[in-house]
Amino acid sequence: MLYYIYKICPRVHIREVRRLVTKEDVARAAGVSTATVTRVLYGKGYVSEKAKRRVLEAVAELKYHPNKVASNLAKNRSNVIGVLVEDLVNSYYTQIVEAMAVRASELDSIVSIFVVKNKAMQPVLDDLIGNRVCGVVNLAMFTCGEEHLKQLHDVGIRVYNFTDEDSRFVKVDYRPGMDQALELLESKGHRNVAFAAGLEETLSGKDFRVRRFLERRRELGFSEDDRLLRYADYPKEKAPKVGYDMTISLLEQGIPFDAMFCLTDMMAMGAIKALTERGLRVPKDVSLIGCDNLEFTGYFAPALTTIDVDKELHGRAYVDSILGVEKGEVLIPSSLVIRESVR
Repeated sequence: MLYYIYKICPRVHIREVRRLVTKEDVARAAGVSTATVTRVLYGKGYVSEKAKRRVLEAVAELKYHPNKVASNLAKNRSNVIGVLVEDLVNSYYTQIVEAMAVRASELDSIVSIFVVKNKAMQPVLDDLIGNRVCGVVNLAMFTCGEEHLKQLHDVGIRVYNFTDEDSRFVKVDYRPGMDQALELLESKGHRNVAFAAGLEETLSGKDFRVRRFLERRRELGFSEDDRLLRYADYPKEKAPKVGYDMTISLLEQGIPFDAMFCLTDMMAMGAIKALTERGLRVPKDVSLIGCDNLEFTGYFAPALTTIDVDKELHGRAYVDSILGVEKGEVLIPSSLVIRESVR
């Protein structure tokens, strides 16, 4: 037995500490080699039924737990999936991460969350690489850019970028949801449709929702006044404040609009506040559509029309793809949930 002494002033206590059971202990108890124990535990290679039974009996009797750290070092990868998030305020991302954690536990893996907003990225990247993560999901696209992700790619870590439409693995298909939203506004007679987005340099060329709005506005008879497409310092500012500020800016500049699409439901929350403060009613004066279908949007007054994405499926798909359960591309579908905020 091993012993250690620890002191709780002013008395000294002695506690017995059991030595961790090793693979060698299992091999001795079963009367086999350590290589045979390894083959039994990981199901690789031939082992006779008699030897396998002795190994499993020894594992149970000794309460042996495989050393995953050593195993990961040998494989040069771990069972840890890294997730980068700006913050944990947006419940869209927390629902994805929760689904990832549940699925990872089913597959004997772990999800490790890195909150990176307002933090230097290099220490985070060093941590991910040093811990030999088996994959990284980047939900912090405003903080973690291509130059950061390249470092992970270069050492063989598979990276899933939330906004990457060219991904061969997992991506959201916003086309049906966006088309349904824009066509609903057109069918209701709206022509001056504002679009509340995020950082221009990040979203203007990459986000499908922005591109789809620009592609279809002429076809649908919407105004092509570029002042209706509003960018802001999101997510450095909280999304409700961004939605509020964008809406106030439109109103103060006298830019006419009879409908607004918000990139997130949280932005739509701020837009409703701004419109209400200026004496405008949703949807009588301005129709409003959000995106994400967060749990609370059905309790807005009025209830928010929004694009829904299956967040549980999205999170599980990331894990299945990283761990090789799913080999091909996974498209996460979107659809419009019509409520009271469009007239």
